[in-house]
Amino acid sequence: MSIKAITQMVERLIDIHEQLIDLAAKKTELIKQNNMKALELLVREESKLAHKLQTTELLRSKTVKTFLLEQGEAKENVTISDVKAFATEEEKQILDQHQDQLIKHVVELKTLNQLNQELIEESLRFVNLSLDLMLPHKEDVSYNPLDHEDRPFEHGRSLFDSKA
Repeated sequence: MSIKAITQMVERLIDIHEQLIDLAAKKTELIKQNNMKALELLVREESKLAHKLQTTELLRSKTVKTFLLEQGEAKENVTISDVKAFATEEEKQILDQHQDQLIKHVVELKTLNQLNQELIEESLRFVNLSLDLMLPHKEDVSYNPLDHEDRPFEHGRSLFDSKA
């Protein structure tokens, strides 16, 4: 394994994150437009990309682990920072740039996903409010045959007093 192979893996991760950012931005617009069919298709595409991201991250981890084993380092949780110890100055700069770019993409994706979640929650609150306004509540009903408070007389008494 070489640092070039690791760099290529990180570049793939960056590319997948860029695609996910594009989808998240499109998702925001679809939520605003209330276009559920298109949103459903987009979520399926997003799910495929998330799976691809997970697979690529596993490959990156294995590639870094193999590289470090070849260098005589054996670690369980390997990172790009571990690789930098064995890289040239030029390779370190490239890895640093990629790492910074990947972090920036992750933060941007997280922000977009939080916005989308808030939009969906707001939409659900609106739907619930609309349903509450359309459906009558038990306390709003004006007639209740089992309600004893509205009866003018006690139970067992009549209007006619026979003893008088």
